[in-house]
Amino acid sequence: MGGMRKTLAALVFSAAISCAVEGGSLSLDGDWRLDYFPQPDRAAVRTLPLKVDFKTVKATVPGNCELDLVNAGVLPPPEVGLNVLKLRPYEGYQWLYTKTFAAPKCPDGGRVQLVFEGIDTLADVFLNGEKIGEAENMLIPHRFDVTDKLKAGENKVQVLIRSLMCEAQHRTIGILGYCMDGGADGEPFRKAGHMGGWDIFPRAFVSGLWRGVRLDVEGPCRIDQVAWLVSDVNVKAKSCRVGCRVRVQAPFARIDNANVVFSLSRNGKRKYVQKKRFVTYHLFSVIHGAPLKDVDFWWPKGFGEPALYDATVELVADDGTCLASNTQKLGLRTIRLEYRDTYPDKPGQFLFHVNGQPCYIRGTNWVPLDSLHGRDAQHLLPTLEMVEDLNCNMVRVWGGGVYEPEAFWDWCDAHGVMVWQDFMTGCSVFPQDDDYARRTREEVLDVVLRLRNRASLALWSGNNENDGAFYWKLGREFGKRFDPNDDRNSRRTIPDVIWEHDVMHDYLPSSPYVSRDVYAGKAEKPENHLWGARGYYKVPFYTNSPCYFASEMGYHGCPNRASLEKMMTPRAVYPWKGNVGDWNDEWQLKACDCFGPGAFFRLGRNGLMTNQVNIVFGSVPRDLDTFIAQSQTVQAEAMKTFVELFRSDKFTKKNGLIWWNVRDGWPIISDAVVDWYGGKKKAYYAIRQVQQNQLVMVRDDHRVMAVNDRLHPVKGHAKIVDKATGKTVFESDYSVPANAAAEIGRVDWQGNGVFAITWDTDGEKGRNHFLTGAPPYDWKQLAPLLEGEYE
Repeated sequence: MGGMRKTLAALVFSAAISCAVEGGSLSLDGDWRLDYFPQPDRAAVRTLPLKVDFKTVKATVPGNCELDLVNAGVLPPPEVGLNVLKLRPYEGYQWLYTKTFAAPKCPDGGRVQLVFEGIDTLADVFLNGEKIGEAENMLIPHRFDVTDKLKAGENKVQVLIRSLMCEAQHRTIGILGYCMDGGADGEPFRKAGHMGGWDIFPRAFVSGLWRGVRLDVEGPCRIDQVAWLVSDVNVKAKSCRVGCRVRVQAPFARIDNANVVFSLSRNGKRKYVQKKRFVTYHLFSVIHGAPLKDVDFWWPKGFGEPALYDATVELVADDGTCLASNTQKLGLRTIRLEYRDTYPDKPGQFLFHVNGQPCYIRGTNWVPLDSLHGRDAQHLLPTLEMVEDLNCNMVRVWGGGVYEPEAFWDWCDAHGVMVWQDFMTGCSVFPQDDDYARRTREEVLDVVLRLRNRASLALWSGNNENDGAFYWKLGREFGKRFDPNDDRNSRRTIPDVIWEHDVMHDYLPSSPYVSRDVYAGKAEKPENHLWGARGYYKVPFYTNSPCYFASEMGYHGCPNRASLEKMMTPRAVYPWKGNVGDWNDEWQLKACDCFGPGAFFRLGRNGLMTNQVNIVFGSVPRDLDTFIAQSQTVQAEAMKTFVELFRSDKFTKKNGLIWWNVRDGWPIISDAVVDWYGGKKKAYYAIRQVQQNQLVMVRDDHRVMAVNDRLHPVKGHAKIVDKATGKTVFESDYSVPANAAAEIGRVDWQGNGVFAITWDTDGEKGRNHFLTGAPPYDWKQLAPLLEGEYE
């Protein structure tokens, strides 16, 4: 993972190389030594050398300690059966990573930084036996200046990680802490929330150096903390203003003896340049001194090209020598969120605008790629390719996981996929004390400085569902005593950092956000997470929801049999011990049941599938393959219905849907449309069908709707055929205005069946289908009619 990341320091270094400044970067990834031992009850070991009995295995960085034990044969593969429970005893262990390396050459006046991209979580860091620092946050990088501590020749770096579980017993958390007890131990610390166990993740309270380690050699001059600002966008005139705030680090003798040059280049050609005298370490400049002309704008997927410029800041000596340089990819665009609560006498709003254009959101939630984050990198590109294949124009990085690496953002920038970024807290009322606020501020500042220039960044969100956490613990009536707007983290600490350091992006305190007026009962939320009872997918809870935007909405679906056979032992592939719904222990664990069968509250989640199948088909089959097919069909039709419900009301009642979710981060039974192994469920293909830029659909109110997500009007021809009889029931030419939805006709039906829908819109051919009638459906009759629809 370290090789994929392109941190600010690395950007400075690589740019400095192009300016002929000495420097370099030495990766410390690869083979390490790992010693491990139970943390003593009296106190954690915090000094070296170790004076306790320990065992040793070979370690891989990036990685996880527990995976190293798997590779050494100490533990079985945790993905299979009940094996993840075998990680539990190691929650009380300490781990010592060790690696030797040769010291790199450092230029005169330069610095050497030892950089850990991810330490999970509480650690002491040593160089040549001397403690040089500590870590207490797995979610952000840690940097240590080791310039004066390196020896000529061989050096030894060591990281001593202590048990977060053992440390948790000495911390105090509030009464309103995690509703999921497994996560409570991690709450006082900055560790990914899902690792304590979630309804979509097992308990995997693991440790390790989960992202890369390296040495950065920096020259005496550096350019960092660069903030690019885009304003006054005029799409018609192809113009905008671009400014830049930058911090330069250099010897004082360079003051008044150099220039700072700001430039924007595209396709290898420098288009806009501004030069300022280097008279202060903090400079601001408006590039070109006036609105830029003939601009290529960055557009999200479906709206146009996601044009990117090379935005460069250089420190140039008076003799023309380039002393330092920083280059980032910059998209010239604005993204704003129009937000209003919904009042009885006044409509609400939750609508994204890109370059002044209203943008309907076709999105998916992004959950952590793996419970064991040392393996994240191998899943990254395949998952992003699914996002592209599904024609999503936004992903929401969910607040129970980790901040994604630079490679994720590079891809989203280049492919026009906007990112809604949660900060990493979810489903709780987190500590309100000064120390936690300090650590939160450090984390938020690191993330904001790293990501604020990203073209794909659309929105900051303070957390996931924390505004509702009061009710989960205390019940709705008692929970009303606690106003989430008094939360220190989401209402003060986080927005204060954004207000000061990022003027380009909007901030949503929580998702869903309970404002003062919503809390007081005067208004309704315009954005919500639509889960409900999760029974039939066409009940009023879904079809009549008053929200303008759903940032979570999903439906359970059984994985493919091939995936079940990988995640279960052979004895447990068949789910039921006796009667249908009497789940065996492995299916219960995959529900996810954090502490083992019968010990946690996830057991009812598998029952969502049997209930949903029973509603739609009138019974639950005992045959596993039939159950898989029916469960996936119900999920596919539910997800398809949700997408169509929202898209057909585009810009009237609905402005976007970020459905749950594209891919599992562990082998489980869930709402994801792709499992951890990459197995696509039927819902994947159903969503791909209804997230095309041009779409024709049939609604339950008999209206035929056409949606156009392009920025130009279109004309087309649509045809609807009853698949059972082959009869054409609707055929018509139609037109749809730019970026709009329109009713193009009506169609009638009698009884249960399947309509095949095809269209040709300005050369873009598409297909869709619609289930007529209402449940229960006859599976033997329906299955042949649906053949070929989920491809």
